[in-house]
Amino acid sequence: MRQYVSDWKGLIFNIAFFLNGLLVFLLIFENRFQVPFWMQAMGRMHPLVLHFPLVVLILYSIWVITIEKPESTRWNADVADTLLVIGALTAAVAAFSGFVLSKEDGYESGTLLWHKWLGVAISLMSLAWYGMRKSLMPWKISSKFVAVAFLLVLFVGGHLGGNLTHGEDFLISPLGPSEVENASVAFEEAQVYEHLVKPVFEQKCISCHNEEKSKGNLQMQTQALLVKGGKNGVLWDTTKADLGLLISRIHLPLDDKKHMPPRGKVQLTEEEVVLLAAWVKAGSRFDLKVSSLSGQDPVYAYAQKILGGNRTEEQYDFSAADADEIKKLNSTYRLIKSLSAESPALYVNFYNSANFKSEEIEGLMPLKDQIVSMDLSKMPLKDGDLKTLAKFPELRKLILNFTDITGSTLNELKKLEKLRELSLSGTAVKMAQVKSLETFPSLKKVFIWSTGLSTSELASLRKGQKIAFETGFRSDTVILPLSPPTIVNEGQILAADGLVSMKHQIPQTIIRYTLDGSEPDSINSFVYNKPIPIAKNTLLKARAYKVGWYGSKPVNRMFFIAGLHVDSVRLAKPADQRYAGKAGATLIDGIKSENEQNSGKWLGYNEDFQSYLFFKKPVRASRVTLSMLRNLGGSIFPPTRIEVWGGADEKSLKLLKVINPEMPAKDIPGVESMLFEASFEAQQVSCMKVVAKHLTKLPAWHTGKGNKAWVFVDEVFVN
Repeated sequence: MRQYVSDWKGLIFNIAFFLNGLLVFLLIFENRFQVPFWMQAMGRMHPLVLHFPLVVLILYSIWVITIEKPESTRWNADVADTLLVIGALTAAVAAFSGFVLSKEDGYESGTLLWHKWLGVAISLMSLAWYGMRKSLMPWKISSKFVAVAFLLVLFVGGHLGGNLTHGEDFLISPLGPSEVENASVAFEEAQVYEHLVKPVFEQKCISCHNEEKSKGNLQMQTQALLVKGGKNGVLWDTTKADLGLLISRIHLPLDDKKHMPPRGKVQLTEEEVVLLAAWVKAGSRFDLKVSSLSGQDPVYAYAQKILGGNRTEEQYDFSAADADEIKKLNSTYRLIKSLSAESPALYVNFYNSANFKSEEIEGLMPLKDQIVSMDLSKMPLKDGDLKTLAKFPELRKLILNFTDITGSTLNELKKLEKLRELSLSGTAVKMAQVKSLETFPSLKKVFIWSTGLSTSELASLRKGQKIAFETGFRSDTVILPLSPPTIVNEGQILAADGLVSMKHQIPQTIIRYTLDGSEPDSINSFVYNKPIPIAKNTLLKARAYKVGWYGSKPVNRMFFIAGLHVDSVRLAKPADQRYAGKAGATLIDGIKSENEQNSGKWLGYNEDFQSYLFFKKPVRASRVTLSMLRNLGGSIFPPTRIEVWGGADEKSLKLLKVINPEMPAKDIPGVESMLFEASFEAQQVSCMKVVAKHLTKLPAWHTGKGNKAWVFVDEVFVN
């Protein structure tokens, strides 16, 4: 039995010796080593295996330090040898997996380099200690020095590993004074970013996005780095319905691989989600003070909870709403929350303009006696919707910034007897309509910047005594940029010879546009003065110009001409269940999806896509257009080959056209819809087959190199 145990330990020692030799070899030739895709899983096991050798080796070191004499009853040579040899093996496994993991992107060199070499040192030292254990008996003073040194190396290596995954000073921060606890700021001096938003980033985000570990090439330690963004683009964009990457990824399902923070990390609270969304919607200003906000603002309520303050919350004379009713009416893009933990008052924020319908306001009527604040900024709100809003008797604050209202029904809001604050910035309201607000019973503050009112009109409003009109900064010596024009058409799929309309909220603004993909300028591009006829698939680009202003950023929209009516679709294989859309109907429903893979309107395949299109009566076809998605960061690539087949039925199909799209040679940030048009000689068909072959192995420059790429499809047009 003793011989068997000895042989077993010898085998373990030899395996550890081999792994250490392999590790040293790879370190010598590190610059030439490329991790094969099958080895990536081994690297990602590093966080799972590293704790075992740490515990075993710490236990053995402490054991050595506490033994005073050879005959000590606390010393058992067989148990000690077993601990040390297992520690040596698992340390080698942890060091090897850590070396593989270090080859992935997102880690900076400094801390990673030290952590890697200390991990190798721990593995080699534990192996050498086992080999010299007969010379380093625990009661010898030299053994105790070795044990102390070993504990020090373990401590430093673990500390650096904690820095990589949880941020600097993760291990020792509890030993020192807490800056968060000791930091204090007067409520009147508190800033939204510095004292509310930044702490959330530090607690929930920076552990993965710092100078040592920058996942997605994103760092978040400074304002400049936040504005810069990462590999997938900027963090926020208020021109987008979902407000950009930061807010959209926070709202993804927890099991989605792009959800932030990732599964397993401490998640944002609902109040923190509201805080970040409200800060981005308000312009993501770094100098905004809490004291400038209304008492009904959810950010203000959050600040009171976090920072304290001597202000007393308004007392409400109505009872709280049923919690189940609030839960039922909450949705992904309509958030209903209490102003504070004990308050019966509710506020409502709308987030996604693409999914907004007027019925969503009417749907809140069960809570009309509890809702005191509503934010509808950038929603496609119409004048008629103000009649519905007037049915919420407890409204104190209403934000209608950059909506489509013209002010023609603004007097409907006079029915809101408790309305104290109204924001109409970026709308098309006129002076006479704004003046009528002075008759509103409780209105005290109105925001009307960027409304197109003249300087003299704004000046006259500021002279009033009853209402404080916030008009924003204006100066004849400062030139400001225009906001982009608005493309009125909600859908991107038009009937033959369909018309596209545009508008701008500021009067006398000139809209110039192009239809050939070129950038519009202020001299040569077409001037918009009436709806534009579109006869083929067209990329519309437009910018706004006005004397005394900088030209706006361009706005782009791809328009598709609806093709021949396809009676039915059959998919050769169903799409991945996460991206199943409406099955085959997705391809012919006339709905163009947003550039977001989780919109529920895409068919996603991690294999070849193949579908059959059927016509009840033969049609004459000469072109098939395939609408697809590209998101290289999400492993969604163009297809390597597109085939279009046609014939009288499935059994008589012949190949009509082959397209071989060019594969990206490097990463292209962002998400983009792509069109692939296959033209062929006109002919009669009753059945067509469309095939899009996926990329079987991601290229070497991609973080998922060697894995299969995805193909995403949402529409097929036959013309």
